Amino acid sequence: MQWRHPARLAALLAVTPLLMAASDPPGDVADCRGGSGAGAPDLVEARGEILEQGTSARWTLTFGAPLAMPDQHGRPFRVDVAIRDPEVPAVSFAYYRRVNRLVRVDAISEHPITQILLPEGGANVFDPPVVEGRTMTIQVPGRILSADEDLTGTSPGLGSLRWTVVVRDDRACDFLSAGRPTERLTSEPDPTIEPAPPRADAPIASSLWPPIVAGVLVPLAVAGFAVYRSRR
Repeated sequence: MQWRHPARLAALLAVTPLLMAASDPPGDVADCRGGSGAGAPDLVEARGEILEQGTSARWTLTFGAPLAMPDQHGRPFRVDVAIRDPEVPAVSFAYYRRVNRLVRVDAISEHPITQILLPEGGANVFDPPVVEGRTMTIQVPGRILSADEDLTGTSPGLGSLRWTVVVRDDRACDFLSAGRPTERLTSEPDPTIEPAPPRADAPIASSLWPPIVAGVLVPLAVAGFAVYRSRR
C-alpha cells in the first residue's frame, strides 16, 4: 500500500508514541472485594517507557482528578506498579496475580518510591515521584528491575517485563484494565541512529507538486508561444 499523502503519514508517526498508553475506564473505582467502593484515586491512563538506552524506566500515570499528597483522609492511598519479570519466580497474593516486583508510592508526607523484590524479600528506596495535578511520574533505575549482566549500567531485559497498576485506598481499589501484568514498556527512539534516506521510488510529497508543475509547464508555454509567433 502506498501513502498518497506523506504529510498525513508523518503526523501519524509523530503521535504513535502517545497512542501506546493503556487506557482505563473513568469512574471504575470499586470495592477491592468486588462490590461498590469509592475513595481511591481514579486511574484513567498509564504509560511505561524505557529511557536512556535501558538505564531507567518511567511510568506516567494520569488520574481523573488532581492528586492530594499527602493524603489526609483516613489511611494514605497507595499506587503500585506491579511487574512480572519472566526470569524471576512469580507470586500471587491478595489483588496481585503472578508478579515479582512492586514499584510503590504511598501518599504520605515524604512519599518516596519503594521497590519491593517479592521472591527475594528485599527492598530499595528512591526519590519521590513527580506529582503535577492529575499526573504522577515514577522513574527508577533500570538495573533494579532487570539484571545488568554486563555491568554497563543498562538493562536489555527491560523489554521483556510486563506490568500493570493497582491503586488502593482502604477498601477502594482501581486496577489498570483487568489488573494483570500484561502491558509492555515502550522504547524511546535512539538519538544515535540517523533516519533512513527516502527511497528513490517513494511518492513525491503533494507540497512539492506546485513548484514542479510550474517549472515544467511555464517553459513549455513560453516555447509554444514563441513557435506560434514565428509561424505568424
